Amino acid sequence: MNGSGEDRYSSNWEKLSKRLRLLYPCAVCGETDFFKKEAHHIDGNKKNGSIENAIILCKACHKGVHDKSIEIPENFKGYKNCGFSVKVAHPASSREDWFNSKNPLKLIPKLPSDMAMKFRKDCIKGFIKPGACNLYIGLSHSDYLFGVLGFSNPDYGNYDVILKADTTPSEWEYSTDLLLYVLRTTDVKNILSDKFGRDVKTAYSKCFSQHEQINRYRKHGELIKKDKVNGGYDLGYLFQLGTVPSLKAAKSLWMQKHKIT
Repeated sequence: MNGSGEDRYSSNWEKLSKRLRLLYPCAVCGETDFFKKEAHHIDGNKKNGSIENAIILCKACHKGVHDKSIEIPENFKGYKNCGFSVKVAHPASSREDWFNSKNPLKLIPKLPSDMAMKFRKDCIKGFIKPGACNLYIGLSHSDYLFGVLGFSNPDYGNYDVILKADTTPSEWEYSTDLLLYVLRTTDVKNILSDKFGRDVKTAYSKCFSQHEQINRYRKHGELIKKDKVNGGYDLGYLFQLGTVPSLKAAKSLWMQKHKIT
């Protein structure tokens, strides 16, 4: 991809292109398939690898822009706030160390897999080995990435997607509960529907536990599977998506539940 001479790309372009393609659809037609998208230099200078000079286009629209049969949309505002300035959650001993009721929650719709996997490995405790997902969604507060949701297509079952990750730092008090409120929002439902190309209404999580219920799930999902096995239970929870109207509502419900002002 680097090219040579006048056609040589800036050293950061490949990494920037990958991240923007993970986050954004084609600015012209809305194509979301990562492998059908490319990053275009707005000013035509391949050595100008700034984010202000980048726009994501599908291959067909990219060709059209180069042969001048397609124009870059006039309302394109750029990717200055693409979400990669977010800091990873720091260790905290209580809710007061990280939660500020005046600050809004923010979603990162297509969190890069390398960032998501590192976050999960750092935060998951015990014997669990995190597996890969088709889509990661990040959740930040006060400019800290503190939650990661991971989803995959199901191989079978009467549900739309598999919830394979709902990770937050265990030290951040009630943080997983907040992440699960966010899971149920229309914001997440719309991101998933766009990604998987269908109306996504339900997410299913399967897991092993020594107990008959999983406390963090019991208030948010429906237990639809419970099989006794050696050492515990194989459990399956179904989550109805879109039941919480917004991130703001999710935050408000969470604050009311935990009596936070």
